[in-house]
Amino acid sequence: MKTIVAISTPIGAGGIGIVRISGKDVRKIADAVFFKKGQGVGQILLENPLKMIFGTFNGIDFNDKGYTVFFPENKSFTGEDTVEFYLHGGVRIMKGAVEVILSHGAVPAEAGEFTKRAYLNGRMSLSDAEGVADMIHAESTAGIRAAYRMMQGGVADKVNGIMDDLLTVLATLEASLDYPDEMEDEVMPALDNVLPSILERVEILAKSFYMGRIAKYGVDVVIAGEPNVGKSSLLNALVGENRAIVTDIAGTTRDTVTARAEVGGVLINLTDTAGLRESDDVVEAIGVEKARKAIEGADVVLYVLDGTKDLKPDQITTTGKVYYVYNKCDKQGFSAPEGENIFIVSAVSGQGIGDLASAIASVYEEGTIDGDLITSQRHVSALKSAILAIQSAVSNKTDTIDCVLIDLREAYNHLGEITGATATEDIVDNIFSKFCVGK
Repeated sequence: MKTIVAISTPIGAGGIGIVRISGKDVRKIADAVFFKKGQGVGQILLENPLKMIFGTFNGIDFNDKGYTVFFPENKSFTGEDTVEFYLHGGVRIMKGAVEVILSHGAVPAEAGEFTKRAYLNGRMSLSDAEGVADMIHAESTAGIRAAYRMMQGGVADKVNGIMDDLLTVLATLEASLDYPDEMEDEVMPALDNVLPSILERVEILAKSFYMGRIAKYGVDVVIAGEPNVGKSSLLNALVGENRAIVTDIAGTTRDTVTARAEVGGVLINLTDTAGLRESDDVVEAIGVEKARKAIEGADVVLYVLDGTKDLKPDQITTTGKVYYVYNKCDKQGFSAPEGENIFIVSAVSGQGIGDLASAIASVYEEGTIDGDLITSQRHVSALKSAILAIQSAVSNKTDTIDCVLIDLREAYNHLGEITGATATEDIVDNIFSKFCVGK
């Protein structure tokens, strides 16, 4: 593979900018563009791997003082010789550094090509590489932690363990085809114990996607209730800024308003909705319909009631949790019932807002299946396909061994798509095309 080059830091003015090159010619290129006391550093880097060397970078039409480091292939991220240049982080300097490196034989790196080479060189599994991308794009502490565990191989280890056990079953079944009289009566009954155990492990992994989705994207929270009960004020209180318009006029919010906040390391995606009531106003009626649809798919619904009025919750349809939030506890005449999932707050004074936010964040239960979570739709789709194939094998175990083998091979291939063991070139290319250039 050719030596590739890219800027690995965001484009813009900064204290330090990093240009990375990877491939067989990195020391030759470094020797041509980076100098210490007037000498190229190719030999110095070879003799001092993993050490920062101070010197002068020579561009085509400029010089800069900075550092360079050589990572030999057995110590590098990509699994091949890599050199990084640490220069002043100006846009022109970064582009000029790439320009001179290209003139010495390197080619521009494609999106995600450094990580793709790490995968192709056996430095990480495909799911580990996806963890790298998730680390870069994580928007909450929970998202970072989930991505880090995946990047460190937690998900791959669990999938590989299941695949190893499946492979043992497949090998035994293959052997029984060669010796049907001696083995078939022993092998087929043994599947009654082995396959359900494998199936359960795959199902547990697939079920972790609910928490994995929350870790990666956050808890989807919809604020609902009748008009003028303080829904928009509650959204503003939860995010700590005036995100939604608040007036005394009932029906002010006609469309959904969204905002985000991080609580206890968990991202909370808040949606303020139109007040739930019958309306002859076409625009408001559309807003109410959008509100009901948002409620149906929420992880948590905050049903807000005015605690100074005798209001009863409306009937709502949702697959998520419902928290009944009695607002305006700072007003005279306030009263609220006691019970589970009831919160007493004042969106104006902030009373009770912290407890409510913590309750929302607690929907995310970190530590599921030893902390390793499925956060990728691609992974959960592969797991669900593997589950169907194993279930078919369990159902067909009274049939011929050939039928069971077909199902279990299919399950094995679906699991291998997660780690990359059986992933097609199209799958691999699609994954890395979503990475940024320079990573």
